Amino acid sequence: MSSTDVAIAWQGTGAPAKIARLSRGVPRFYLFIGSTRTSTIPGISIAGPSPEATLLTPGLDSEYLITGRVISFDVIPMTPDGIPTPAVVSRAVIRAASIPALVIDAGSYLSPKVPHAVLPSKEMGGRVDECAGLSEGAARRLFAEAEELGKSSASPNDTVVVGESIPGGTTTALGILAGLGYRAWGRVSSAGPENPHRLKESVVKSGLRRCGCGGLWEVISCVGDPVHVSIAGFVRGAAEAGAPIVLAGGTQMVAVLAILSAAGAPLNDIVIGTTRWLVEDPSSDIVALVREVAPEVPILYYSYDFGGFPYEGLRKYEEGYVKEGVGLGGLAVVAHLIKGLGKDAVHTAVLREYEGLLGRGG
Repeated sequence: MSSTDVAIAWQGTGAPAKIARLSRGVPRFYLFIGSTRTSTIPGISIAGPSPEATLLTPGLDSEYLITGRVISFDVIPMTPDGIPTPAVVSRAVIRAASIPALVIDAGSYLSPKVPHAVLPSKEMGGRVDECAGLSEGAARRLFAEAEELGKSSASPNDTVVVGESIPGGTTTALGILAGLGYRAWGRVSSAGPENPHRLKESVVKSGLRRCGCGGLWEVISCVGDPVHVSIAGFVRGAAEAGAPIVLAGGTQMVAVLAILSAAGAPLNDIVIGTTRWLVEDPSSDIVALVREVAPEVPILYYSYDFGGFPYEGLRKYEEGYVKEGVGLGGLAVVAHLIKGLGKDAVHTAVLREYEGLLGRGG
């Protein structure tokens, strides 16, 4: 494993054996999408041009990831100052490494206009400071349905890479972690350079006071969302089918680990795959969270470096924007370990994808 491309932020237990096993598999990417009205709280999420528009982001990310364009609206998937959605980077990686992708809708506000799977109990999440994150029984149903999908989708020959797109997801992840008793305050990440920890804490504490929740399913229903619990169910099913798992994301994936742990699921063949930007983020602490929640799980990260790119929108990633999302870290980790894709090839693919956007009026 090249220290210039992929490195280990936390060894966990048996990291070399886990890395060797996932490196022998056939990579398959599963993107779970969902919306929570928590993202519409002003200041919580920058994953959209306005708080209400964040509800559209998961569907639009899915369309771009699969087709290379947004279908539902005539928009370019970048901010006005040129910062692209992480779906642009993820698409560049899956194309360069020939990794098949499937979108799974657990509760997206916008149903993407691309082929995708839908969980039967899909449900958009509520604004957790004012009402339940999920309706009664929805968390259990989503977990069970996703578990069956994981069992039927995976095999021991696969390496299952699971990503997410849910604006507001770090706040609901904070809710899950805090509700289950972990020391998560001030440790979850943010898509912007300014992490609104106080706002997130206020929202979560309001939700926890409102429902006075107790066990796992009550916590998720109170302050959670449809995505984290669905990923947890899918991972449990895929692991039961014998596949090694890469949780492709940042601190949100620690909430997934917390759900799995509380549900009594083994964490033996799971690693987190993320980015250098997330690991080095001074406003969050994924290593401390994993050490507390699931110390046996290694953290690998990809050393993206956009500092030398000729486009300011991409260089903004080096200033604390985005950091993670749509699986971009774990995908690059897997592309390197399984496909041998080096950093030069990854960066070239990202540049080509971004320049394609500019050619379409971005």
